[in-house]
Amino acid sequence: MEKIPLLHLRLEGPMQSWGTRGRWNVRDTAMEPTKSGIIGLIACAMGCKRNDPQLEELSQKLTIGVRVEKPGKIEVDYHTVSRWQYINNRLTISPLKTAEGKYDKRKTTELIYKSYIQDSSFLVLVAGPINLLKKIEGAFQDPKWPVYLGRKSCPPIRPVLEKLTQLYSSVKDALCEIPWSCEDINYTKPPKIRCIIDDIEGTMQRQDVIQINPARLYGMRRVSEFWVETPSLQS
Repeated sequence: MEKIPLLHLRLEGPMQSWGTRGRWNVRDTAMEPTKSGIIGLIACAMGCKRNDPQLEELSQKLTIGVRVEKPGKIEVDYHTVSRWQYINNRLTISPLKTAEGKYDKRKTTELIYKSYIQDSSFLVLVAGPINLLKKIEGAFQDPKWPVYLGRKSCPPIRPVLEKLTQLYSSVKDALCEIPWSCEDINYTKPPKIRCIIDDIEGTMQRQDVIQINPARLYGMRRVSEFWVETPSLQS
């Protein structure tokens, strides 16, 4: 069977956040990187702005597979936002603006909830045209902008790019065969690990729609989820 080109990425850090439906003062996270989040990560390395037509090309031409090397734990960062200003030389808390741009005298503090995945590691496989994958590989080798794991406050602790290969016949085969990457850290090897891949016959999952539009839009992505026996470095 013909082998396909695959770009291997490793997303690992103390904190990651891959939102699926965050609005206003509540910012959620999925338990693994989302496709739109990975496209955003690639776009940072390539230096693509929000209105760059390359974003739609990346979304349409790339297929994503994720393997949970080390599942994290959800942590919620709770904090408050207030508007302070000097009035008559005294520091005073002032009303906050509403969505309409008006000041609400009844509200001086906003409660914010931001969710993160703590202490996790993911193998991400990106499939697509070889020329596009080589372009992405070059971008990660010399990124235009700093890359981060979902939010700017979540830097990776190791290089995101691993390698570009053409050794496997599908993303699913690669997820089943690539050796588990956490054997070099103090973490007990699980008997099985979870995988998520793009699949037109899979179940629907909400995600950001990547298109040139100033408004944030949501759509559906079809994915399949399955478990594989943890491949060993010796296998």
